[in-house]
Amino acid sequence: MSTDPIQSRTQAERTALSDKAMLDAAIELILERGTDKTTLQAIGEKAGYSRGLATYRFGSKAGLFDELCKSISRRWLDYLAEDVGDKIGIDAMCAALDSFFQFVSDSPQDARVLQILYCGAGSPQSEYRQTSVDIHQRQQDDVAEWVRAGQREGSVRQDADPKSVAAQYIAYVSGMTYLWLINPQSMDFRRANDDMRANIRSTLLPRV
Repeated sequence: MSTDPIQSRTQAERTALSDKAMLDAAIELILERGTDKTTLQAIGEKAGYSRGLATYRFGSKAGLFDELCKSISRRWLDYLAEDVGDKIGIDAMCAALDSFFQFVSDSPQDARVLQILYCGAGSPQSEYRQTSVDIHQRQQDDVAEWVRAGQREGSVRQDADPKSVAAQYIAYVSGMTYLWLINPQSMDFRRANDDMRANIRSTLLPRV
């Protein structure tokens, strides 16, 4: 086996490109057919590779869906990191709402597929359930820490329960995405976020 770093890097790049092509193909097929009728064979063929490559790389459909959840979530986290930065407390929560809206606006297919996969993860038999659990727990942990940091600097009410606030905040984000998924005409995303920001401030600002 060659140990030439250039050849090794080229192979790594090829692997990354083929994996991305298959994940992109999976997104298109899920939106077209749903998860049940999306097969590894169809994914490999749509991506322009052999029938067995998707199975070789991901092991199973559940393995591919698991990686797809992680891949889309990483893209969402890039938006979050850029918009939130080192903000804390109410400012961080409001910035994250803007980030969420921008991600859904810029990448509607990714957002729709991620929500479809999250819904599938709710099944007790889901093989990628733990990934969804871990992602949502990380989101709640981040929000809870923003609240605690705001309490430490005095910009958030001391009697607010960080875990409860975080759970309600993530429930709002998840619920709005679900409503948008099943009936995008039923709500005004931007207006809802404006109202949510107002609610966050009125609920969490220290009382004087």
